[in-house]
Amino acid sequence: MSRRRLRGVLAGALGLALGTAALLAGAGTADADSATTATSGTVTLVARGNALTDASPFAQVSVNKACPANYRDALNVSVVVPDGRESLLASHLTGGAPYATAPVTADVPAATGNGTIVRSIATAFALVHVPVADGTYPIHVTCANADRTAFPEHPTFTGFIDISGDTWQVSSRPAPVTTTVRLSASPANHVQVGQPFTLTAKVAAGVPGSVQFEADNGVTVVGAPVPVVNGTASIQPPVNTAVNVRSYIAVFTPADQLTYAQDYETLSYTFVDAPAVTVSDADGNALGDTPQLAPGQTVTVAAQGFRPADGEKVDVAVTNAYGILPALFPSTASDSAGSVANYALTLPRNICAGTHKVVLVGEQTLVAITFTFTTK
Repeated sequence: MSRRRLRGVLAGALGLALGTAALLAGAGTADADSATTATSGTVTLVARGNALTDASPFAQVSVNKACPANYRDALNVSVVVPDGRESLLASHLTGGAPYATAPVTADVPAATGNGTIVRSIATAFALVHVPVADGTYPIHVTCANADRTAFPEHPTFTGFIDISGDTWQVSSRPAPVTTTVRLSASPANHVQVGQPFTLTAKVAAGVPGSVQFEADNGVTVVGAPVPVVNGTASIQPPVNTAVNVRSYIAVFTPADQLTYAQDYETLSYTFVDAPAVTVSDADGNALGDTPQLAPGQTVTVAAQGFRPADGEKVDVAVTNAYGILPALFPSTASDSAGSVANYALTLPRNICAGTHKVVLVGEQTLVAITFTFTTK
């Protein structure tokens, strides 16, 4: 156990012993995991032709910056329609990968094949049911990891094309000003299944626009776009009915997409069971409320309400074991259901007489579950 974590468990155990949850904040951060995708750079597009119906409009794409760490396996190219949605023009460009050094350059094949999909500009508009109209449109060049589940962020660079009639050309418009969106959830960190929660996106610098909230790496759209008011957009998604860890995304689309760039942020949010604990004696009998235990006695602890899916480290302590000081025990981990099972805990032989609590604290969720007992 690290010195920082040791201090955290001590603070948490002492806080519980004193009847205050405030000290539990020493166990770690109280915010959900999030990651931003703000990028800036100059996109260079090399046209293969100039017809909207050309099967593969670009011969080559490049950016004068390297892709961020963990997002260097492939490039995707999309056109952005007026409502802010992307429609794919070329996917899984890997020639030149890993894209770790600037400039990033990828040749675009003339036809779909070998894991890469290419589409005409006309087809890209049709797939999102948007008519093609004259104007200037953003082109997103996005860095990607081969494992989109583990690495769902969307680091994006923006260029432009001009459309006129049935033809298009690369626009000379300069790169847009980058924007920044930050996504958070309330309650912070986690919520019990079946309980409401709120997602809030904050946009820096008061740039007008709207935020589309999404879930599950963008597979599930959460409501309609929410206008940004005073730099903030919020939504209350449907409650979650099963323990899980879900990925949420805030996509900020500026009202002026030619001047300002879109930005995205992802957030990993945890849905947990209601906290519960069972403590059993050596014969497997569940102990009732505030039982009397003996110094040196071994009990078995089972609890639910921690992080499910990949689980989390759970620290264990007994309060007031040595006066006001707790006794610390080896950490355990929650399983895919967010539970701890069959944790054997042996009380110190020199534990002080009085009232104590077995304390289990999840290091990521900060969920704290207690069981009260006495000793003579």
